[in-house]
Amino acid sequence: MRPPQLPWLFAVWMAASALTAVSAGLVLGILAATQDGFGASHWTEAVQAHGRLQLWAFAGVFIVTLSFEFLVRMNGRPLFPVPVRAGVPGGLLLGALLMAAAQVWNGPLGFLGPMGGAVLLAAAGLFAWEVCHVRPPHSLKLDPQPWFFWLGSVWLFIAAAATFALSLRWDGGVSLPVESHAVAEIFIRGFIIQVILAVAPRAMVGHLGLRRIDARQQIILLALVNGGLITWLAGQDAGVLPGVSALVRLGNIALGGALLALTWWLGVLDARRPRRERYDWLLPIAWIAVAVYGIALIAISVTPSLDLNLYQEGAIRHLFLLGFMVPLMIGMAHIVLERFGIGRIPNVNALTGAFIVAIVAWPLRILPALTDSAPGSVGQGLMGLSGVLMMVSLALTAFVCARVAYLASRPRTMTVVGLPA
Repeated sequence: MRPPQLPWLFAVWMAASALTAVSAGLVLGILAATQDGFGASHWTEAVQAHGRLQLWAFAGVFIVTLSFEFLVRMNGRPLFPVPVRAGVPGGLLLGALLMAAAQVWNGPLGFLGPMGGAVLLAAAGLFAWEVCHVRPPHSLKLDPQPWFFWLGSVWLFIAAAATFALSLRWDGGVSLPVESHAVAEIFIRGFIIQVILAVAPRAMVGHLGLRRIDARQQIILLALVNGGLITWLAGQDAGVLPGVSALVRLGNIALGGALLALTWWLGVLDARRPRRERYDWLLPIAWIAVAVYGIALIAISVTPSLDLNLYQEGAIRHLFLLGFMVPLMIGMAHIVLERFGIGRIPNVNALTGAFIVAIVAWPLRILPALTDSAPGSVGQGLMGLSGVLMMVSLALTAFVCARVAYLASRPRTMTVVGLPA
């Protein structure tokens, strides 16, 4: 049998996505948070380009890369072809970079916006096509878990289609904030959260010894997440949507309830569980933020008098993205780099350090915006510091991922044991 082609490619894309966040996405985020330089003169462009890079070029590339790895192992199939494993994350990365360049240099390079949107759409379409053609080994009645991957890939395609459509009618290089917000939430709620729901009940149950999620519970989560997203979208005041706040609140409650139910059913925060590996400690620490995020969604939805501004809405969103998603990705890297790579993690202390720095960074980004409707110089400084710390965290992550990719790509000596005469 031939060895799988480029089995180390996943670590390359993990490193590339983290480096893109460090060198581009977080730079724009810091400038927007501190309202300095480009972030002062073109605040909306900086915010939207930052968000697109962090979602599509960082989170999107990282997550689709690991999705390909988990799909083949969960379904007992060979690795996806190299053109697929290279083309999908490469398309997401390129498309996001083109669109960010179009917003930063809108005058001479504004035409790159629709081009980047088209590349994102093609990459997301290929991802959805490949994922939806993976047939599970078990009946869906016994295990509906594949639906999370299938629906997550479809929502990613919908987010890409909306991104492309908005790029065709940019006004001075920007979209309407409400429309940009809606697309970001489709990406987060429809794609990121569903891939987490697809992987966590398998990977975390196996590695951390958590409680299993049965078929009935998975169906409840599917209904809450997807029904909640459709309800939330129906309540938006964007495009032809009517703008019904009650539907937005109901959608938030559904998602918050799903995340809290998952936390309870898995028992991930159970302090009595034995811990033997580093990730036994890291993943539950990361999970605390998603529980807080679920509570926050419900709290803001059952308080009709509460009216959040852009800073506060961004803080709630970053509670999930910085508080949970990034630490979860780094925590899971402790598992996947070892299991899918060379059987060990070189410079593992650097990867653990990256997790610790990320945990320190996210409250600095969120608390100033939640406690002050318009953060002053101190709040802006704290948010900028958070961005710098996150750059350190992801730079360390990229370094370790790149080391694993390099070592896994090197020829290794094989010992052949002969049969006895």
